[in-house]
Amino acid sequence: MIKDLIEVKQLPVIEEQLRSVSIVIEERVKNATNLVCTEESVKTIKEIRAELNKDYKEFETKRKLVKEQVLKPYNDFENVYKECISDKFRNADLILKGKIDNIENELKAKKEQEVKDYFEEYKTANNIDFITYGQARINVTLSASMKSLKEQAKQFIDKVMDDLKLIETQEYKTEILVEYKQTLNVSQAITSVTNRFKAIEEEKKRKEQKVIHIEMNENHEITQKSYEQLENVFNKPLEQPKEENEEILTLKFTVRGTRTKLRELKQFLESGGYDYE
Repeated sequence: MIKDLIEVKQLPVIEEQLRSVSIVIEERVKNATNLVCTEESVKTIKEIRAELNKDYKEFETKRKLVKEQVLKPYNDFENVYKECISDKFRNADLILKGKIDNIENELKAKKEQEVKDYFEEYKTANNIDFITYGQARINVTLSASMKSLKEQAKQFIDKVMDDLKLIETQEYKTEILVEYKQTLNVSQAITSVTNRFKAIEEEKKRKEQKVIHIEMNENHEITQKSYEQLENVFNKPLEQPKEENEEILTLKFTVRGTRTKLRELKQFLESGGYDYE
């Protein structure tokens, strides 16, 4: 029997007088802690504290020596035990584990290859060429049934098919498909592309509004300039009409102004002998 192979023949014997020493130490500590610390007694208290610490260190040194002596037989035993017993069991366990891992890895690889082949066949049947087996993240274990593993592969591809159908209904389907192929996240792809085109349209409108504003300003400047030129004509002294016949020309323009200004213009034209309509 294993229990009969290991037997403690003799327990370590430690001669001690700790109980009796404890009484002496307790009395010394009690006397020291009851002292009143004053300017006159502080020096004495420091000396008592130093003596107590010195005695404590001596006890600690002895304790560590006793511990080393007590543990040495066990440490020697443990080294022999490790060499004769534990190392042999551990080495055997490592060897057997390696053999088990090898055969299980082979079985797992064979199983995963079968799932991968099914994935590729189903993918081809659905005319999809941009997804990979790794993207499905199928966890192949020895305990998982082949049926459940193939079902995971099928569900992944079916979801991609549903996503493609949804993308086909979108306004920017080509751009969304490009985005989707990068992430396989259909909602993210739709949102990203839609927001992108929305931003482009807003930028176009902003530029168009800016152009219209510039043109309006330019037209305003032209009108203002024409009005100023017309005022200059009105304010210019009339020249004496020449005796010779001159060619009669027609000038058409639109005049904007207050009622008073327009009346002044009409009076100017009449008094100047202009033919107007």
